[in-house]
Amino acid sequence: MSKPGSRLWCFSLVVAGCGAAAEGPVGMDGPASHEPLTRDAAAADLPRGAGDGSDAAPEPDAGVIDAAPAADSDPNACAGDPDCDDGLACTIDRCIGQRCVTRPNGSCPWPAEPVEQAVNLTGIEGPLINDFHKDLSGAVWDPRAHRLWVCTNSREDSAIWVVEPDGAGGFRIGERGGQRGEWTGFGDLEALTLADLDEPERLYLMLEGINEIHEYDLSDFSQKVRVNAWQTGAWMPEGGSEGAEALTFVPDAFLAAQGFVDESGAPYLSRHGMGGLMFVGHQSNGVLYVFDLDRQGGTFDFVGSYRTGASETAGLEFDRSAGELYIWHDDAFDTLEVARLSSSEVDGQRVIDAARIYQGPGKMLFGSDNHEGIALMSTPECQGGRRGLFMTTDGGSFWSLLWYRQFPCP
Repeated sequence: MSKPGSRLWCFSLVVAGCGAAAEGPVGMDGPASHEPLTRDAAAADLPRGAGDGSDAAPEPDAGVIDAAPAADSDPNACAGDPDCDDGLACTIDRCIGQRCVTRPNGSCPWPAEPVEQAVNLTGIEGPLINDFHKDLSGAVWDPRAHRLWVCTNSREDSAIWVVEPDGAGGFRIGERGGQRGEWTGFGDLEALTLADLDEPERLYLMLEGINEIHEYDLSDFSQKVRVNAWQTGAWMPEGGSEGAEALTFVPDAFLAAQGFVDESGAPYLSRHGMGGLMFVGHQSNGVLYVFDLDRQGGTFDFVGSYRTGASETAGLEFDRSAGELYIWHDDAFDTLEVARLSSSEVDGQRVIDAARIYQGPGKMLFGSDNHEGIALMSTPECQGGRRGLFMTTDGGSFWSLLWYRQFPCP
C-alpha cells in the first residue's frame, strides 16, 4: 500500500443524480460539450453504447445497460426546481446558467448496510482457509451474464475465478463441462475488467509490478490464452508494490456525452477500434492514466493523466447503466468517489470532476480494512431502489469477499 497522503479534493461542478434512493433489498434475479451536462441534455442526448467499436453505438440488450438520467421537470429553468436537489447533505447543488450541477460537500456516510450485515461470499472458494483469504484484489461485474470475476495478486500463484449465481439466491464458483472456472499464473495481478460485453470471457488485466495491461481469452475453462500485452509502464510512476492497481473500460458513447478531453483539453474518443478507453488507477498518487489500446497490433496511445479526490486509488468500476465512474481510495482514505468523465484544469493538471464521495464501510472485528476491489450491479438489476456492490479485501481472511445488497441506485 502507498503511504498516507493528503486528500486532493476536487470542487469542479458536475451533474448529480436526481432523488434519493428508496429502501429495499436487492436479490439476484432481478452531449458532447465540455460544459456541465444539464439533466435535460442528459436525458435527451446520452447515447446508448456497449463499446463494441462500431461507428453507431448499438442499443443494449433489454434490461441491461445504459439508461439515461431522468429529465428535468422544468426544461426552461432550474432555479427552485426540485430536480436540482439530490437530497444529500454531503453535496452542494446549484443552478448555474440554468444548469443543475453539483459537487462534493465533505463526504457522505456509507450508503449501504453495515459491514457486519453484508453477505460473506469468501467461503464459496472452498472450505475453511481457502485461496480467497490472501491477496484478493480485483473484481468486475458482467451486467449481461450476471456474473462476477475476481482475482488474487500473489506474484507466485495469482488467479482468476468466475463467480456465478447458484440458483438459490447466492453465488458459487462457475463450472463448464466439469471444469472449474479458475485460472492461475498471471504474475502480480491487481485488477481486471471487461470491455466489449459481447466478448464476456475476454478479460483485461492490470499487472502492478510491471504496470502493464494484458488481454486474456478465458473462454476455455481448462486453459488461459494471452492475446495482447501493452507495455504502458513508461507513462506511469514506477511499478513494484505501489504501482497501478485499478482498471476499468469506458465506452466512447459516454466519453462523448460527458465531454471527456485528453491532456491538452481536446475532445477525445478511441481511434483503434476498441470503442472506448482504458482507465488505470495508480496506488502511489491516486492519478488515473488513460490509454487508447489497439488490439490488432498491440500498440496504444497515451491519452492523459487525471487527478482524483485522493492520493491513492485501489479500485475502479465504470457503471454503464448510469454513466458514473466509481473510484475506490484505500490506504488512509477508505472512501468511494463517484465522478463524471469531464475534467477541469487545476494548476496545470487535469482533475476528474467529482460528484460525491462516500465514506467506506469499515472492517469486520479483527478483520482487515485493506479493501482493494469493487464491482457494481447495474441499474436494471435494482430492486426497491437498491443494488449489489461487491468488495474484495486483500488479507481479509474469512471476510475477503463481501456482497453489499443495499447499495443505492442512481
